[in-house]
Amino acid sequence: MIDVHPPEHGIHGFRDFVVHLLTITVGLLIALGLEASVEALHHRHERKDAEATIRREILDNGDMVQQSGPQFKTELVGMTTVVQTLEDLSQGRPGTLHEADFIFHQAPLEDSAWRTAGSTGVLSYMDYSQVEKFSDAYKEQDELESMELATLEDYLQLMPILKNHKDDMTPERAKDALPIARRALAHLNGMYFIGIGTMGSYSDALK
Repeated sequence: MIDVHPPEHGIHGFRDFVVHLLTITVGLLIALGLEASVEALHHRHERKDAEATIRREILDNGDMVQQSGPQFKTELVGMTTVVQTLEDLSQGRPGTLHEADFIFHQAPLEDSAWRTAGSTGVLSYMDYSQVEKFSDAYKEQDELESMELATLEDYLQLMPILKNHKDDMTPERAKDALPIARRALAHLNGMYFIGIGTMGSYSDALK
């Protein structure tokens, strides 16, 4: 807050009035300039902190997606085997289901730094093109997590059927489970391609 005080001595004549007015004007301009400079420095500090935090978050998420690669390939191979086995069993052909083939792991990805920067308005202090790259990365991440959630729902429907009847799976039960297993396999393939896009968006955002 800027305070303007009346002169200590009375104003005598037009010249004193002009001098006093100029003094107040210059003082106000200096005060406003200092206030704007302090605010600009504060915004710059907030921007740097937020950008650094977002970059760390994206980097950590990228590491998580990359580290999940081997497990994901195992899940993809496992569900492919489950589908093939169910197809055989549904046709009355012999086949054996193994629990190791229908295990699914989630890879938790964070977006708290991005959401905080958006809710506090710090994104408005950043370069637009950089914000756009960050936004694209988190949109891809959201799509990956949505596909992951859909895949998890498939597994949750499928696991009780496969675990409870893996040793006595009738053709009828196999036919019931087969559409869910095919859907889970489709979702896993979707996760694979969206994951590639997500890693590309992460790379662009970190340049």
